[in-house]
Amino acid sequence: MTPDINTGVTYFDFALDEIILSVLAVPCVSGGLPKPTNITFLSINMKNTLQWNPPEGLQGVEVTYTVQYFIRYGQKKWLNKSECRNINRTYCDLSAETSDYEHQYYAKVKATWGMNCSKWTETRRFYPFLETQIGPPEVALTTDEKSISIVLTAPEKWKKNPEDSSVSMQQIYSNLKYNVSIYNTKSNRTWSQCVANHTLVLSWLEPDTLYCVIVESIVPGPPRLAQPSEKQCVRTLKGKLQNSQLVGGSKSPKKLEGSMAL
Repeated sequence: MTPDINTGVTYFDFALDEIILSVLAVPCVSGGLPKPTNITFLSINMKNTLQWNPPEGLQGVEVTYTVQYFIRYGQKKWLNKSECRNINRTYCDLSAETSDYEHQYYAKVKATWGMNCSKWTETRRFYPFLETQIGPPEVALTTDEKSISIVLTAPEKWKKNPEDSSVSMQQIYSNLKYNVSIYNTKSNRTWSQCVANHTLVLSWLEPDTLYCVIVESIVPGPPRLAQPSEKQCVRTLKGKLQNSQLVGGSKSPKKLEGSMAL
């Protein structure tokens, strides 16, 4: 307990620091907990979020999780993400770490509770370019008497900072197409059209009829989940014949009475 003249630190303090460090370095008992389940990447427009379910039988228990990721053909070691170490939530945003969509990745997660932890549970290979869901386009509708014009704007790729330049998913997938579904509420009939351009004009429609439109973005190739747009409904304009009948209908009885009086 006598202070060292050179360091000013007592031998007791130095020993206590060693004890604390050794306690902190004690690893958890691996395999003492079940592993997290259903670990997978949810990817939409290159926003890549790792998600999982709690270990079976531990729902409601305050388990913490630690995540690591691995870049295939990149660094030969698992990498940490500090924001996803000892977290309570069951997801981790790895968008920035997996932003090169032409690379392939793995991720893993383990659960910890007290001095017990699970073994790592690992994803299958994740390839953003082939697996990300393409979000729906923006849809704008305008109507005429017997037609509806549909203007589509491709969704944007995820970006780390709002001030970054926007990148259209069309720039990444030059073969991006749209599946447009149209529903006639009067006849209860639905039909679809696949288009590659951003404008579609639906002609020969019924006047004064409500039509509903839903659009999905699709990329030819391996199947991937699609997100439909919100349903939008518009009514075609009334026909000229209908308008003239409505305007003249209130006057015809008067003309008829006049002719009978004569």
